[in-house]
Amino acid sequence: MASEDAPTLGLRRDDRAAHMQRVREREEEILSAEYRASVDERALAVLLPANPDRTRLVNMALQAPTRTKSITWLRKAADRLSQAVGNEVACRRGCDACCYLDVAVSKAEAESIGRAIGRKPVESPATAIAVSSDLNEPHEYPNRHLGKPCTFLRDSECSIHADRPLVCRLHANFDRDNLLCQIVPGETISVPYVDTSIEKAVYHAKVAAGGMVADIRDWFPALPPQG
Repeated sequence: MASEDAPTLGLRRDDRAAHMQRVREREEEILSAEYRASVDERALAVLLPANPDRTRLVNMALQAPTRTKSITWLRKAADRLSQAVGNEVACRRGCDACCYLDVAVSKAEAESIGRAIGRKPVESPATAIAVSSDLNEPHEYPNRHLGKPCTFLRDSECSIHADRPLVCRLHANFDRDNLLCQIVPGETISVPYVDTSIEKAVYHAKVAAGGMVADIRDWFPALPPQG
């Protein structure tokens, strides 16, 4: 079953203070010139060989005739990225901190996920927003579920991992552990995420623009317990 609370949400005051002290010390470390140089060196070593594949796959997404085909190519690009950085990031099986973040999913992607898992998404979630087809217009995706477990979180693992949304595939922390991933209400925490701005920009332009976007929890609400 999914956890009821995100990691660290239930910390006692003294535990929270100690946790935040560790967080601020780590933030100071990752913002140092020495650390940034180290991360840049590691990133270059693993991303440089993968970038030709990423570029080719992203270009295929740009040229794809439909939203669904664009999603397919973007997932391939994201998986190539994940393969490249896998040994350098904090993300490990059993860490579910990111499963309590907001997960913006377009209607086209929700339908694609639904076909793969055999469950239709909600037709028009009340919380969905219409995304302008004007790519010059600033966009903000829904941000309403921070701290709530994803519908598909089971025993600290994603139950639809093979069909998970693109934003989940692109999410990776270049730190040595998941300390900075933990959600602490009311606190802003800096995390050295892998740069995936190109894939996200293409997703917005080719998949989301001109359609609807909602959180995955709104496309696929939690089902009532059986039995």
